[in-house]
Amino acid sequence: MPPAMTDQELAEFKGYVYGLTGIQLDASKKYLLETRLQDLATELGGVSYRDILGRARSDPKLERRVVDAVSTNETFFFRDRKYFDLIKFKLLPELLGDNLKRPLTIWSAASSTGQEAYSLAMVLKELLFDLGQCRVRILGTDVSEAVVNAANKGDFTAFDLQRGLVEPEVAKYFVKVGDRFRIRDELRSICRFQTDNLLGTQPPFPGRAEIVLLRNVLIYFSEADRQRVLERILKIMAPDGFLIVGAAEAILGLTDRLMREEFRGAVYYRLRA
Repeated sequence: MPPAMTDQELAEFKGYVYGLTGIQLDASKKYLLETRLQDLATELGGVSYRDILGRARSDPKLERRVVDAVSTNETFFFRDRKYFDLIKFKLLPELLGDNLKRPLTIWSAASSTGQEAYSLAMVLKELLFDLGQCRVRILGTDVSEAVVNAANKGDFTAFDLQRGLVEPEVAKYFVKVGDRFRIRDELRSICRFQTDNLLGTQPPFPGRAEIVLLRNVLIYFSEADRQRVLERILKIMAPDGFLIVGAAEAILGLTDRLMREEFRGAVYYRLRA
């Protein structure tokens, strides 16, 4: 195990992580960094945190592992259910109308291990009954390759399921394989996950998104970078698209292109006409 991280090492990691991801780390994250990087330091022979940083700068694989280690990947199924009710009872009916086969894209940005995207698939199943007949795709993106790979597997522990799901939902949407639970193929078929940096210069995928979820993400960015992230998202939103951010994330001061609306206590934004 390496010695405690010095203030200088913390400053170097903060700059490095910010340059890669735009995520801002403050002094309160020192213990988190130490904890998440300890195993990596031990694996590399008990090197210092500065050594990890030096090696990562010239080793893309190690760089990805550092990003995986420091990324915040807290998530669970149906996190804040009122937003999924918003999508089920307001946004999807408004977008689909009588045309249940209309092509739609839902983008779960910073999707971590996929619980948000798979929760959306469950919402679609409840609303449309037969996912084989719908033309809705759910795309989850995250800066961490490790969590993207985990999301694509759709494989969860019992503890993962206890965080947000009730037993009937587990029985309906998962298959038990050994001591783990795999999302059913019908739901997996409409979900796809890939790496993406929210501060990237290229669109995350071709086409437009009718619903974008960017929840509990902007708080990790500076105000200037929040504006950059929003501008990138606005470029890919469909003209009749909607944006959902975290309950504590106000964005109206960052752009004048969105209108704030509310449904049953859930705040969301639509593009101005």
